[in-house]
Amino acid sequence: MAVILYVEDHPPAQLLMQAIVESMTAHQLIVASTGAEAHSLAAAHSVDLYVVDLDLPDTDGIALASVLKAIHAAPVLLVSAYGESVKYESLKTLIHAYLPKPLDPTYVAEIIERTLA
Repeated sequence: MAVILYVEDHPPAQLLMQAIVESMTAHQLIVASTGAEAHSLAAAHSVDLYVVDLDLPDTDGIALASVLKAIHAAPVLLVSAYGESVKYESLKTLIHAYLPKPLDPTYVAEIIERTLA
């Protein structure tokens, strides 16, 4: 069972990700609403995958991704509604994949499974 830390401040998006991960049955989802909360949860759990929103209330998702990877060297999936502003190619050393909002449950589950494989 993989532990997935999802960092997202929007409650509907949190609920959607919970439903996606529950449908996969083999993983545990931990949810943080802020970068500070994510840092604490990452330090307290052995995280296998980070799913981080780009726009958080207390930090930038890209900056947070590098902090989280220093705690556990797990892959990072970056989530954003601002796809055109994300220079994914330049972030490939930090970000494993980009998930556009609105989230497509089938695509998200596929990327999570492929990343954890």
